[in-house]
Formats: sequence, structure tokens, C-alpha cells
Amino acid sequence: MSKATEINTDPLFFYTVEPFESTHGQSLNQPLHRHSETVELLLVLEGTVHCRLEGKSCKAPAGSVLVIPPGTWHELRYPASKQQSGYRLAFSGYTLLAPSFSDWPPVIPISDLHTLKALFVRLQKEKTQPHAEQAVRHLIGLILALISRSMENRKATALHNREHTIQEIKLYMEENHSRSLTLKDIAGRFNLNKYQLARTFQQVTGISPLQYLISCRMDAARQLLVATDMPVAEVAQATGYKSATQFQAAFKKAVGKTPRQYRIACKTADRIEEIK
Repeated sequence: MSKATEINTDPLFFYTVEPFESTHGQSLNQPLHRHSETVELLLVLEGTVHCRLEGKSCKAPAGSVLVIPPGTWHELRYPASKQQSGYRLAFSGYTLLAPSFSDWPPVIPISDLHTLKALFVRLQKEKTQPHAEQAVRHLIGLILALISRSMENRKATALHNREHTIQEIKLYMEENHSRSLTLKDIAGRFNLNKYQLARTFQQVTGISPLQYLISCRMDAARQLLVATDMPVAEVAQATGYKSATQFQAAFKKAVGKTPRQYRIACKTADRIEEIK
């Protein structure tokens, strides 16, 4: 179990949970402030809560949790353009948990909103019950676990989507290596900018998009040189190079032989194999 979901055995010094609501046309604002020891979580069920955390703006839409770590300067605004509703939870005393909240993003979309809302409702009811500390501890732990799970699910989905996109890009380059492709062309086709493409492709595959494109072209060139009698200039054109000179330089760098040397070497090897 991660630190973010462990339940500390230290006494729970303080907690409060309450619903918040503002009707359409009613604007609410909380001025700049901070809580030195208290974690604050806002579960947004309707509308969008606007927040400034340490001078940076963010928005928590319906279906998300706004996370405010201890000691964070913040101000909240509930715009009048929409009806706003949700729950606010503040607590302190989980001394092992507090440092981990600084690692959480400020806004976390929730994958199981119905269950999380039910936990907030139940926690609010416990305020009026005698000897509720253990139940409160348990419920807050479940709330944190569910938020942490939503965060991990989102990361896993993002990773899957990223890897799927890179597979599509690799397929596209394999099928279109004969065209005069640029990084910008490829990125635009997949709704990325060239910097995003270069960074993500390198992270997923370990090589740059240009290196992969060159490898596709060299694979095709080797096949054409061995399996056909196409002139080198035509092989260059068929693998996306503007000139035979450019192709030969790239081939020599990648393979260690000129196209002509490679063709002769492969055909010689085939003849030797036939004699055997």
C-alpha cells in the first residue's frame, strides 16, 4: 500500500466535512488564505471551482477533486455562471500522509464518482455519532485510497494512449517511408506538435522519430537492392530520398557499405550458398 493510502495510527486531531452549494447567478469567493497543518479536499459535483494555488490558476470541473496541501496559499472562486455543489473535507493529524499530498496534482478527475460521494456523505453523518474516531479514520482512508486509485487509473490510461499513438505513428512511417516526410508533417497528422512527438517517441521507443524513419528506409533499401535489379537512383527515390547522392551517404552511414557494395556482397554470398 502506498503512503497516500496508508492509515496512520496517530490520533486524528481534527476533521470537518460539509457540503457547499451556490445557485446559478450567485457568486462566492474565499479570499487568499492558507491552513498551516490542514489538508483540504473539494469534491466538485456540479459546476467548476476556480482556484489559485501559490499564484497559479487552475479549474476543478464537476467530477473531480481539488487538492490543497497544508501550508498552500490559495483562494477559491465559485462563478455565478453555473450552479455549484460538492463537498469540502479538511483534516489534520495524519502526519505520515501530509508530505505525500505535495506530490499529487491539484485537480484529479474521479473514475468512481458515485462511490466517492457516498463516502463523503457517510463521513458527514459520522460527525454526530459518539465514539466515531475509528469510523472517521476508516472513511478518510477510503476517500484517499479512492482518489489515489483514480489518479493511478488516469496515469495508466494516459500511458496506454501514449503507447498506442506511438504504435500508430510507427505504422504510418513504415507504410509511407517513400514519401518526403518531415517531423512536422508526422506530428500534424496525429494532432501533436513536433516537440511533443520527438519527446514522446523517444520516451516510448528509445530512439528518435527520424532514426526510426531512417531504419524503415534502410530496411526497404536493403530489400530492393537484393531482390530487384533497380538502379540505385530508383532505389533512392523509392525510399524517400531526393537524390541518389543523399541516399548513398545515408546508406553508407547506416550499413557500412555503399548500395552497390552491399548488392554485390549479398549476391556473392547467395552464389556461394548455392554452390554449397
